[in-house]
Amino acid sequence: MLNCKFTDTYNKFILIFCLTIFQIFQMTAEAFTLALTGDIMMGTTYSEPQLPSNDGRLLFWYVSPTLQSADFAMGNLEGTLCDTDPTPRHCHDSTTCYIFKTPQQYALNLMYAGFDAVSIANNHINDFGNEGRDSTVSALKKAKIAYAGLKKRCETAIIVRNGKRIGICCFSPNAVTVDLRDIIYATTLVRSLHEKCEYVIVSFHGGAEGKDCLHITREDEYCFGELRGNVYQFAHACIDAGADLIFGHGPHVPRGLELYKGHLIAYSLGNFCTPYGIGIRGVNGYAPLLFVEIDDNGMFVKGRIESYIQRKGAGPVKDPKDQAAQLMKKLSAEDFPDNELFFDGNTIIRQH
Repeated sequence: MLNCKFTDTYNKFILIFCLTIFQIFQMTAEAFTLALTGDIMMGTTYSEPQLPSNDGRLLFWYVSPTLQSADFAMGNLEGTLCDTDPTPRHCHDSTTCYIFKTPQQYALNLMYAGFDAVSIANNHINDFGNEGRDSTVSALKKAKIAYAGLKKRCETAIIVRNGKRIGICCFSPNAVTVDLRDIIYATTLVRSLHEKCEYVIVSFHGGAEGKDCLHITREDEYCFGELRGNVYQFAHACIDAGADLIFGHGPHVPRGLELYKGHLIAYSLGNFCTPYGIGIRGVNGYAPLLFVEIDDNGMFVKGRIESYIQRKGAGPVKDPKDQAAQLMKKLSAEDFPDNELFFDGNTIIRQH
């Protein structure tokens, strides 16, 4: 039999090592995790049906494990959920007019995938007027998906996950939504949630659109002649008012990440699940999923970008080239050279 005799120094080293590992594990276990995505439009019946097979039940097949593993998952619902035929909004230019109407039962796809909440503050929630908005809200309620973003109707929402109250508020520069250009009002909503909740999450649909709009200008941005806000100023103001994490969408392409006062800002997560009706060529087809850990104070701990790619008529699939993460890493460095974020592959770490 081998007779091993440990010194007191060695025993102390083992004890300290074990305690350190336990503390690290405990910190990770106590961190609150979020899975965040960009635009979701699961198919449309207007003006002609363009719907995925199996009623879209497989759209989130590859991403649902990550969504379900998070304490809280949220994306942007681009368009309406509606089974009737209300009058569509008027289009002044048919070449740039996109209108979306997805069957109401598709809200269940979001629930089964693992989404807890969606933003409905965007330029498509009003595609079919009040009837379209009513049917969208009704479908989300039945699927037990929280939502926010409509002016004077559902400007904010509070849900409880793992004993934590999460306040969400959603903004866009579009009609009937809570206006991101009204920063005074936006920060008032954020402060109100900050007083009631452990965490405040802000989602915004803003900024210019397209492959030439990857960078943050820190100025007012326009698209189709419409003022779509200064997203840099908006995001900083919301964190100053008490927001813990901010994520954007709307440009249809990914944008960079910034750490501001210890809180994460993702300026655009681009398209995520848009199998029809929205261009998905090139960078428009990059579909990042942002997974983030925050501490009890809402401060960024660490995160990762899972890179997916879109295919016409189907949901996002894993991108072996990791293009979304690489692009967002590049844009983060270019737009925020003094950033406190460090990228190791697709992992995001806070530099101290």
